[in-house]
Amino acid sequence: MKVLLVSCGDVATEAGLRFHAQGHEITGWRRNSSKLPDAFSRQDVDLLESDTWPIIDPETEIVLLTPVPVSRDVQGYERSYLQVAQELCLRLREQAPQLRRLIYVSSTAVMGGDNGEWVDEQAPITATRETAKVLARTEAALAESFLPVTILRASGIYGPGRTRLIDLVTSGSAKIPGQSHWTNRIHRDDLAAAIVHVADLGDQAADLYLATDNTPAQLGEVYKFLAAELGAESPQAEATQATRRAGDRRLDNSRLLNSGLTLQYPSYVEGYRQMLSGIATRHA
Repeated sequence: MKVLLVSCGDVATEAGLRFHAQGHEITGWRRNSSKLPDAFSRQDVDLLESDTWPIIDPETEIVLLTPVPVSRDVQGYERSYLQVAQELCLRLREQAPQLRRLIYVSSTAVMGGDNGEWVDEQAPITATRETAKVLARTEAALAESFLPVTILRASGIYGPGRTRLIDLVTSGSAKIPGQSHWTNRIHRDDLAAAIVHVADLGDQAADLYLATDNTPAQLGEVYKFLAAELGAESPQAEATQATRRAGDRRLDNSRLLNSGLTLQYPSYVEGYRQMLSGIATRHA
């Protein structure tokens, strides 16, 4: 099977290595493709310059889209997510007659939930931030493309090289929230495994899955756990109650688990211990 990785960063590279281990042929599109594994067919592609895109191999069956915003404002998201997705769909309809599945990694930022409630795929989109609204528009464009699309809404991705919470704890900057703050996470390796799993499901794949681990946790609990693992001073409580930047909800991954996926890191405990062991590295 031929697999195309569009915007091939860390997560896509990990997924690509897993596809390759199954015997599939991998092509990676990236601005500087020399950073990709030798096992991939590598193509230098600037996704923001669609007139320079190469022709898609007509035998391509699986396409993975994992965009990265060129800038953290609305315009940057529109260029990197919405416009790239629209152009990719157009080209896949014209150039990839054997396409079996287009997998798009979105974000749970498009979802609501502010009272600690459980939320699943049936919940309506309630994006509040302007950039999240662009992500929601991108999902809609893909869903309306008449292509076999599966959207994986990923929660907070962590893993090798993604050390923000660890850095906050070690620097003493972490503070225990003064109000409920549920956090939902997925380890990079489990997200990559979910991508390969969805591709393997074929026509049985649903159009949407929440890609998150089994164990939502209070942010304060995660901070305390990391401090204990690192031998650092336990974080103190916030002096004043800060305003949350994200929703306060617990994400339900039952649909993904019921489709047959087993997570290697079902909670932050296993995932962060793997990170702290220093065994794995982030792909360039």
